[in-house]
Amino acid sequence: MGDVIVHIPMVRGAFGRKGTVQLEPLAYLASKAVGGQLVKLNFDREEDMTTAPCRIGLDATIKLGVDVNGKLLAGQYTYLVDAGAYSDQAAGITRAIALDCTGPYHVPNVWCDTYCMYTNHPFATSFRGYGHPELTFAVERTMDQLAKKMGICPIELRKMNGIQPGHTSPTQSAITENNIGDVEKCIALVKERIQWDEGVRIVEADDKIRAKGLSLFWKTSTTATNAQAAAILTFEADGTVNLNCAAVELGQGTKTILGQIVAETLKIKQADVHVTLEVNTQNDPHQWRTVASSTTFLAGNAVHAAAQDAVQQLKKLAAVALQCAEEDLDVGGGRVYLKPDPTHGVDYKDLALGYKFPSGHAIGGQIIGVGKYIQRHLTPMDKNTGFGKPGPWWSVGVQAVEVEVDKKDFTYQILNAVTVLDGGTIINPMTATQQMRGGMYMGLSYAAIEKFVFNEQAVVENNDIRTYGMLRYGEQPKKYIVDFIQTPAVDGPYGARGIGEYGVIGAPAALANSLSNALEVELNELPLTPEYLWKMKKGRL
Repeated sequence: MGDVIVHIPMVRGAFGRKGTVQLEPLAYLASKAVGGQLVKLNFDREEDMTTAPCRIGLDATIKLGVDVNGKLLAGQYTYLVDAGAYSDQAAGITRAIALDCTGPYHVPNVWCDTYCMYTNHPFATSFRGYGHPELTFAVERTMDQLAKKMGICPIELRKMNGIQPGHTSPTQSAITENNIGDVEKCIALVKERIQWDEGVRIVEADDKIRAKGLSLFWKTSTTATNAQAAAILTFEADGTVNLNCAAVELGQGTKTILGQIVAETLKIKQADVHVTLEVNTQNDPHQWRTVASSTTFLAGNAVHAAAQDAVQQLKKLAAVALQCAEEDLDVGGGRVYLKPDPTHGVDYKDLALGYKFPSGHAIGGQIIGVGKYIQRHLTPMDKNTGFGKPGPWWSVGVQAVEVEVDKKDFTYQILNAVTVLDGGTIINPMTATQQMRGGMYMGLSYAAIEKFVFNEQAVVENNDIRTYGMLRYGEQPKKYIVDFIQTPAVDGPYGARGIGEYGVIGAPAALANSLSNALEVELNELPLTPEYLWKMKKGRL
C-alpha cells in the first residue's frame, strides 16, 4: 500500500457510489497496457446508466405475530436482494439488511433469511442508506397493514412496539440510551409537526384527497471492527491551527464540523482553524473510509483527541513559562491562563513554536497535537447464531409525509415532508438540517418515480436522463420540516452520532403509507407512479 499514492480533490456528492471502485481498475489496466502512460476513460450517459453500479432491488416477505393488544411477539423476515450481475457491495448490503431486519421494533422472537441474488440487471452497489430505505419500506408497509387489520392507530402501534433501552437488537446486541436515542420523543414530535390529530384522511370538494402517513426508521453503521481515523494538528506562529486528516469532503460538511470540534476544544474562533480539504494518502494519517455515516464519529473522535493532546502540550509548556502547576491552568480565547487569575497567562502564539524567555533561551518546540480513534467492542457475526455487535449505535427517527391526490388522474402533490431524528448532539444544526432535507428529496424521488425499465431480454430501455424519471423542480414537497431529538452518545465527539444517511431511509415508506391511506388500497411496490396508483385502485394489478 505504501507504493500507492491517492490524491483526492474536491469530488462533490457520492452517497455511497464512491464506497466502491469501478472506473479506477479499468483506467489502471488501460494505463498498464500502454506502459504506464496517462490514459483518460470516458463513459457517455447511456454507458454510465447501464454499466456503472446502481441501487439494489429488494423483494421482501414479512410475517408478524402479535398478541390481542398488538404487542409484537415474533417476526419472520425473508429478503431477496437484487445484486445484478456482480456482487460488489450487494453482499455487504445483504448483511446490513439482515442485521437490522426488524426495523426499530422490539421483536422477542426473530427469524430472518436474507439472500444476495445474482440477476442479469446492472450490478448494484451502496446507495445512501445501504439497503435501509428498501428494508424500511417493507417493514413499515407491514406495520401499517397490521394496524389496520387490528383496528389500532398506526402511531399507537409503533409506540407500543418501539425499540427501547434494555431491549436487544436482532443480533442480540444490547440496546442502551447511549446507542439508540428516544423513539417515543421522535414519534411525539413528528405527530405534532405533521398535525396528525387534525385528520389522517380528508376528502376535499374538488375530487382531491389529503392524507398523511409516517414511518419509523433506524440504522446501525456497520463498519469494520477495527475501523479507525487519525488526525494531526499543527500550530502556526500566529497561534492559528492547521487540521490534517483523511476524511473526504463530499459536500456533506464534515470538514466544517471537524473544524468546529477543534475550535470548541481549544476554545478559539473557528476562523483560526485551517482545515485541509484535499486528501493525499502519502501525507495524511489513516482514515478507514468516508462511508456509513461514520466520519463525524470516527474522525471527530480522532480530532477531539488531537485537540486534547494539544491542550495538554500547551498547558505543560505554559506551566514552565508561568512557573505554576499544570493543573492550575485553563485555556480559552487563544490563551493559557491561571484559573484563579485569568489576567495572568500566555498567548497560544507565544507557545506555538516553543516558548522563548526574555533572556533568549527557548524550550519546547512546535505544538503538534496527534489523535486517533478505533471502533471499540464491535464483533463479527457468529456464523451459527447470527449474534454479534455490528456497529456502535442504532440511531432512530420518524418521518411523515402529507400528500394531496387527484382522484381523476391519480396524480399527487407532496405537501409536507417531516423528519425527526435522534442523532445525539447536533454539532452543526444548519448543515444537519440540510442533510435531512436532501435525504428526504432523494428518498421521495426514489419512491415516486425512479425506476429502470427492462424489456423481455432485461435490457435497460430508459438509459438517459430524459427517460429515467426523477423529481423535478416544483415537484418536491412544498415544505420540508426538520427537527432533532438530542440524546447524547457518551462515546461520540461532544455526544454526536452519525446522521448523513438517515434523511432518506424512511421517506419511501412514509410516502407509500400516505398514498395507501388516501386511496384506501395497499401499495406495496415502488415507484408510486400515477399509473401504478390507478391500476391498484381499479384492480388492474
